[in-house]
Formats: sequence, C-alpha cells, structure tokens
Amino acid sequence: MDVPERIEVDDGIALVLTWSDGGLTTVPAAELRAACECATCLSLGSASGHVADPAAVRILDATLVGAYAINFTFAPDHHSTGIYPFDRLRALGKAQ
Repeated sequence: MDVPERIEVDDGIALVLTWSDGGLTTVPAAELRAACECATCLSLGSASGHVADPAAVRILDATLVGAYAINFTFAPDHHSTGIYPFDRLRALGKAQ
C-alpha cells in the first residue's frame, strides 16, 4: 500500500496528497463526502444525497487512522464516520 509523504487540506476545499513516487493526488471535499462508504451512507444509498449543496461541503478536520487511512469531519453536516484508506484516496484522485 502506498503511504503519502505529505497530507494537506487546502483551505478546507480539497485534500492534497504527495506520494513517494512524486505523484500528487487532489480530491475536492465534495467528492470525498460523496464517496463516503460508512455504514450509514451505504444504508442510505448515496452519500452525496445527504448534502443539499455540494458547494457548501468543506473539510473541517482530518485525522490519521493508524498507518493506512484518514478520517474526515465535513461541513455543513458534521459527518465524521467514514474511513478513507490511502489506496482509495489515490484512486479517487485518478478518477477525476
């Protein structure tokens, strides 16, 4: 599993990861929120449907989960139960 060398939250609007191979992954906050796969979001269908205005989505907090993932707290709904493994974050960045 790739582990980012640097993890940044760009003004709450995007996650920026720098990888050891020189790659750069940028994922907008709204896309991260929409990609949540926590039990609550999966049971409701689509995470993006839970935020009325995707333009209002911001990353309020980012916390490492062990050595393999990041947990985010999002505005405006304060959702914070999703865990995003590094390999999934890299894939989300490539999907853009």
